Amino acid sequence: MTRIFSLVAVAFLGLQLIQVDRASAASNRIVAVGDIHSDYKQALAVLQMAKIIDSKGDWIAGQDTFVQTGDNVDRGAGTIDVYKLLQKLRGQASAAGGAVINLLGNHEVMNLGGDLRYVTKEDTASFGGATARKAAWDMQTGWIGKFVYNSFNITHIQNGHTLFSHADMSVDWAEQGIDQMNYLAHKALKDKKFKEPIFTTYGPVWNRDLAKEEAGEDQTCEVIENIKQILGVKRMISGHTAQSSGKVLTLCGNSYIGIDVGITAYYGANRAALEIIENSDGTQTVSAIYPSGKVILS
Repeated sequence: MTRIFSLVAVAFLGLQLIQVDRASAASNRIVAVGDIHSDYKQALAVLQMAKIIDSKGDWIAGQDTFVQTGDNVDRGAGTIDVYKLLQKLRGQASAAGGAVINLLGNHEVMNLGGDLRYVTKEDTASFGGATARKAAWDMQTGWIGKFVYNSFNITHIQNGHTLFSHADMSVDWAEQGIDQMNYLAHKALKDKKFKEPIFTTYGPVWNRDLAKEEAGEDQTCEVIENIKQILGVKRMISGHTAQSSGKVLTLCGNSYIGIDVGITAYYGANRAALEIIENSDGTQTVSAIYPSGKVILS
């Protein structure tokens, strides 16, 4: 019923619903990368390491799926180059039979809503000033604003087995369902209501309760298991909560994996990506990719 309501409401309100419950890619390889924060040099390095792009920044991943979990902006000076790269890769991946999945982070929402507290002076200057930067983020007329509004969802389930969101999911939001969450996010953007519950502290662009195990280890694992059962997935992948270790965070038998490893120089210029290989028997092999090599997690 939730899915039917969402689709009808989207059609009635003229909103864009970006299909999320399956990818177009035919490959069995999925690569996920966390928060980039306007660090173009590091973005290129991580995507080359994960064999998503070549030395020229072009897609080489064939029919693979690349998931970026949001927060491509703020704290650095390379916003223009980062979003141009993501735009290019979406087109190149599609042409090759692959897919790029982009998710909203809290920093995308902040910039769309005019909250610029983490924008650097260098980044503003790269646009030609504050007025030009604001124009680029306009959702109706700006090239970044239109790209984010038309191409980014707030959450995604890959082939039924893995949930992706920028920040941590909660039971309450999981019960809304994937389509409903994406509908509410796009409705809030369309209405320019950037303080709607979907975008606030306990929503899937801000929540850190699971990554920080706020309720304690046992209760956190119970919550994660509940969310998995509600959404019918095997694991949850989030960014948002930077890991000072520079390594991916794994909790509750790899049921939760945090992939914000501090890629941007602001957080240490660490490099890591997550790889999921879909096996022929219906299982998945999950690995962390580092400059030193691949580490199998499960």
